[in-house]
Amino acid sequence: MSALPLVLASAFTHALWNARLKRAADREAAAALLVGGAAVLSGLLALILGEGAPPIEALPAVLGAGLVEAAYFLLLTAALNRLPLGTAYGVSRGAGLLLTWPLSIAFLGEQASTLDLVGAVLVSLGLFSTTQGAGPGLGYALGCAVAIGLYPLTYKSALHAGAPPKTLFALSLAIAWPVQAAFLGPRRWQRLRGALTGDPLGVGLSALLCAASFLLFLGALAQAGAGWSTALRNCSVLVALLLGVGQGERPGLRGLIGALGIAAGAVLLAL
Repeated sequence: MSALPLVLASAFTHALWNARLKRAADREAAAALLVGGAAVLSGLLALILGEGAPPIEALPAVLGAGLVEAAYFLLLTAALNRLPLGTAYGVSRGAGLLLTWPLSIAFLGEQASTLDLVGAVLVSLGLFSTTQGAGPGLGYALGCAVAIGLYPLTYKSALHAGAPPKTLFALSLAIAWPVQAAFLGPRRWQRLRGALTGDPLGVGLSALLCAASFLLFLGALAQAGAGWSTALRNCSVLVALLLGVGQGERPGLRGLIGALGIAAGAVLLAL
């Protein structure tokens, strides 16, 4: 399968699990369960398909991917605790794209065109519109954007070094999980148990969507550049906006324009 349908499917499933996480009563515990479940599912799939361990030279990138994932989930849940889904998702994805693209050019040898510059301007304008009135959660969303900007590069580096994609994802989440659990505090096991027993089917579905989203994205990364893949994946901003409306959010004209700007810029960057 080519990279394009992989990225689009990844965008859709990514927005879905973010929307489910937003609905959770204890988002930090739900995110930890989601990561743990996705790690187990990915690891089982790697075993079934006969994927081996990553080579030694890929291990630094695997470790980097795991630490970036830990930061990503911690900052994402903090942003979702303080911002509407559409705003948290739009800010983090839009700003993350602005970071991924120049880094992929600088370190991975990808090229920039006039369309790329126009796309970056549209993303910037859309991001500015989305951040207006974002409140105290804006810093967490921007921190999440830094993680979003970095993790395609760490994953791409690991893939280049020969790490099998499903094994890579399972290992990175296995590294991220204890970091998340540590931030749950002394009542971590009670919180995890409460989140699991409160909605076991929802936890399982969220883990499945998370695993599907990232594995599809890794499949695209194996075939295409990090900047291109991240850019087109940001079409999920529109999906997140619609899901937020379905949860009772009212983004208003500015939020709608911002999401459209980010998505249009992402498409131009992907051309």
